[in-house]
Amino acid sequence: MALPTFFIIGAAKAGTTSLHFYLDEHPQVQMSVNKEPHYFAGTATDIPYPMGRVSRLADYERLFDASAPMRGEASPSYAAFPRRQGVPERIKEMVPGGRFIYLVRDPIARTVSHYQHAVAAGNEKRSLSEALAEAGDPYCYLTCQSFYARQLRHYLEHFPPERVLVIDQSELLGDRRATLKRVFSFLGVDEGFDSPSFDAELLKSEERRIANPAYTQVLKRVTSGRTAFVPERLRKSVRRSFERRFLSPVPPVELGAIDRERLADLYAGDVADLRELTGQRFPDWQA
Repeated sequence: MALPTFFIIGAAKAGTTSLHFYLDEHPQVQMSVNKEPHYFAGTATDIPYPMGRVSRLADYERLFDASAPMRGEASPSYAAFPRRQGVPERIKEMVPGGRFIYLVRDPIARTVSHYQHAVAAGNEKRSLSEALAEAGDPYCYLTCQSFYARQLRHYLEHFPPERVLVIDQSELLGDRRATLKRVFSFLGVDEGFDSPSFDAELLKSEERRIANPAYTQVLKRVTSGRTAFVPERLRKSVRRSFERRFLSPVPPVELGAIDRERLADLYAGDVADLRELTGQRFPDWQA
């Protein structure tokens, strides 16, 4: 039995699935076969986990190979305060030497992508503008995870800054191998490792499909059952093939000028705080 040595804590819709896939290619790194176990995020309470949560320690430990030098998992719920609270504290109690990779993205673009994801999952029926009416609520599912500095500060209260690596998604997209080299160095594994699989980009926005309720229930049963221990890439490959054939694509959405300005104002202070915390410029961000 084993526990992870590092965590990809988010942000949702910022490339965590791709990074999980790339890291699992490295011979010194083992990623959990269930990408998002949400173990440290706590009980669901009134905010359910769509695909379930690994709640038993024995089941969680089975996700990892004790012989691997570095072991990781990627649960964006770990950076979703205040919707998910107490995560850094729980991790520190069980993995005091843990390291954290935090993928961030233009907060406005991430918000829109999160909306499209909710539409695809069948959880959002409102227009984007209607859904953003509650954007100022700290518990709003669309905006909560775009307050990166707020999330980061909770981790820095419990872990030293050298244990946290913040990566802009645009770096992973635009200069993937150099970015992965930074990640490998941060984890203390061979920086020179390369793989043809690093050329792949997973879960592109244009590939999203709208899931009907029956499909969602089947998917939940499959991912929470024995097949949860089938390698992630194999399960996702089968899933994507099925969705392309049987499910309709998510229609494109347009963020209006008024909503764009509102989100820019909403995120401005947090983005400034993030720049100060990390020393990074994030020059392409709209906020």
